[in-house]
Amino acid sequence: SLLSVSAITSIRQRGQALQAAADEADVSYLNVMQALVEDKADKYIKTAGVCPCPRCRIDVIALTLSKLPSKYVVLQRSDTVPMLSVYENRYSANVLSQLMAACEIVKKHPRHGTEDEPSRGIAFVR
Repeated sequence: SLLSVSAITSIRQRGQALQAAADEADVSYLNVMQALVEDKADKYIKTAGVCPCPRCRIDVIALTLSKLPSKYVVLQRSDTVPMLSVYENRYSANVLSQLMAACEIVKKHPRHGTEDEPSRGIAFVR
């Protein structure tokens, strides 16, 4: 079932409250997989010859993340960059294989609009 607008709003509000508390403690949570995918996406989108428009980029990132396990960590704000390199070494092969697979899918089936055809809606990933 799909989430209602009120459920999504409630989730966002809880997330904002958590972030406000974390700001006071000078800590933050981070999805390591998301950070790694976002960091590598542009390079592999270019390498694979995928359209670099914002819609295709976001589709590649979303498809990649849907195939990877979430890996949340809590970090001191000053530790974010050094800690990412530890996780990059551990997860890079899996991230890159899923990123390249997502690039191929988006390249074959771009969902961005053209002048003749409007942008297509939500993609459902199995």
